[in-house]
Amino acid sequence: MTRLATALALAAAAFLARAADAPACHGTISGAVKGSFTCLAAIVPGDSGQRFFVITPKDVVEGVPTYQPGSFELPQPVAAGTYTLDSLGMGLASVAAESGTLYTAAKTSTRRGEVTLTIRSAKADPSRAGAFTVHGAYRARLVPAGAGKTGEVVVEVTF
Repeated sequence: MTRLATALALAAAAFLARAADAPACHGTISGAVKGSFTCLAAIVPGDSGQRFFVITPKDVVEGVPTYQPGSFELPQPVAAGTYTLDSLGMGLASVAAESGTLYTAAKTSTRRGEVTLTIRSAKADPSRAGAFTVHGAYRARLVPAGAGKTGEVVVEVTF
């Protein structure tokens, strides 16, 4: 009986270790648009050797025509730390409201809104060349893209 108990304990520990390696990704949208979603967060390679932090939503959010929680170029090398629009490369987060207002946080030739990305750990993903599994938190404050629009949307994600 002790061998069985030991084997079960080891199997449970191995299962929990694998589950800890695959981060759960959950997000909320608040402010002028509201909702919640599950997602995948990863660091993926670009075509020219750069790396991008990407949040891919898995759910349709009722009352939200379209949304992209965030995708931003990371400085090299990939490392744990806190990044803002000042330290991130090009990227965009967007949420469209049913009213037709588009809210964005972006870094292109200009900056809009605010983004804070905290990477607690990034581990090379052996199943995807150049990709990393990642644990941390993300917050973006999105502002209206059109003139004369008001309000804001906040996207928060843990992964």
